[in-house]
Amino acid sequence: MINKGRMKEIIKDEKRYENVVLMTLAVFVGIVTGISSIIFNKFLEIFHYGLYDGQILMKRVPLKIKFLIIPIVGGLLVGIIGKYFISKEDKGFGVSRVIQELDDINKFLMKPRIVFLKTFQTIVTLGSGLSAGRQGPIVHLGGAIGSIIGYKFNFDETKIRILIGCGVAGSIAGVFNTPISATIFVLEILMHKDCLRYFTPIVISSITSVVMTRFLIGNKVFLSVRGSFGILSYRELLYYVVLGILLGFLAIVYIKLIEKTKWIIKKIKISHCFHPAIGAFVVVIIGYFLPYIFDIEYGTIGKIIEDKFNVKLLIFLLIGKIVATAATLGSGGVGGVFLPGLYIGAAFGSIYGNLLCSLVPNNIYNVSSYSLVGMGAMFAAFADAPITATIMILELTNTYSIILPILLSCAVGSATIQLIYPKTIYTVSIKKD
Repeated sequence: MINKGRMKEIIKDEKRYENVVLMTLAVFVGIVTGISSIIFNKFLEIFHYGLYDGQILMKRVPLKIKFLIIPIVGGLLVGIIGKYFISKEDKGFGVSRVIQELDDINKFLMKPRIVFLKTFQTIVTLGSGLSAGRQGPIVHLGGAIGSIIGYKFNFDETKIRILIGCGVAGSIAGVFNTPISATIFVLEILMHKDCLRYFTPIVISSITSVVMTRFLIGNKVFLSVRGSFGILSYRELLYYVVLGILLGFLAIVYIKLIEKTKWIIKKIKISHCFHPAIGAFVVVIIGYFLPYIFDIEYGTIGKIIEDKFNVKLLIFLLIGKIVATAATLGSGGVGGVFLPGLYIGAAFGSIYGNLLCSLVPNNIYNVSSYSLVGMGAMFAAFADAPITATIMILELTNTYSIILPILLSCAVGSATIQLIYPKTIYTVSIKKD
C-alpha cells in the first residue's frame, strides 16, 4: 500500500513530466509556426509580385489594366471557394475564430482542411491587391497548429488552450519579428484572466519562432522608418490625449463600416460566390485613383510616417483605405484588420500632426511622431489592446524614443471606445457570426 508521502511524490513527478512535455511541445510549436510564417510570406510574395510583375500571367498586359482585372478575378475566386468548399459553420476566421475555439474547446472549430482553404483564400485576397492584413490569417493558422497538436496528444482543455496560445504567439512573432508583442497579444486579447498561468510556454513558443525565422531569413525590421521622433515638452502630451480620443471615434467608424458592409452585401440577391467580387470592384475603383492603397507591405505606411504626402492626398488615402477595407472584408474577402488599421492610424495621425503644425508650429516636435503614434492608438482602440499596441509599434519600428506619447494615446484611444462602444472588432464579428 502506498503511503500519503509517496503518493504526493508520484503526483509531483507526474506534474513535472507534464510540464516538461508541455514546454517541449511549446518549442515544437514555435519551430512549426516559424517555418509556417516564412512559407506563408513567401507564397504571398510570389503570388502578388508574380501577378503584377508579369511572371505568372498576362506578361504583356499594362500594369494599370492588371490593377483593374486581377482584384476582381481574385475576389471571384475567393467567393467560389467560400461558396462551394466551406460550409456556413466553418465561415468564422482569424482572431474571432480563435476566440470561439478557446471558449468551446470541445468543438474543434479549426479543422485542417478548412484552415488550408482559408489560408489559400487569404493569399488570393492579399495577393490580388485587395485591402486586408495578414495578422488575422496568421493568428488563425498558428492557433490551428496548436489546436491540432493538442488534440493529437489527447490533452485536456487547459493544455489545448495553452498550445493554441503558443501557436498564435509563434505565428505573429515569426511573421512580424515581434516576440514581445506577440506574447502580450495572446495574453491580453485571447487569454485575459488566465494570462499569468500560460505565460511561460507562450513566451517559449514566441521566442523559438523568432529564432527560427531569424536563422532562416535574417533579422528583418518590417517597418523601417527614417527620422527622429519624440516630444518637444511634456505639455505636448495634451495633444496626444486628443489624438487618442479622436482615434477612438475613428475606430468605431472603422468597425461599424465593416459590419454595415456585411449587412448590405447580404441583402444583394445574387449568389454568395459573387460577393467578394463586388467588394473587389469597389477596391478597383478606389485604387484606380489612389494606387497607394494597393500595398501588401509597409511601403506606403513608411512614406506616410516620413511625411512625404500632402494633407489633401492623406485625406483621400484615409477615406479610401477605410472604404476599401470595409468593401474587402465586408464582402467576404479573407484577411486581417491589423495592417489596414495601421495604415488608417498613420494617415490620420499625419493629418492631425500637419494641422497642429499649422496652428501651433512651435509647440510640436514633428509630424512624423503623430503619424507613428496614430498607428498604435488606432490598433489599441479597435482591438481594445493598449499594451499590445504600444509594444508592437515599438518592436515593428525599432523606435523607443516616443514611448510616452504612444502609451498615453493607446490608453486614451482604448478607454474612449470602451466608454462609447464597448465592443472590439473581434468580438463584434463573433456576435454577427
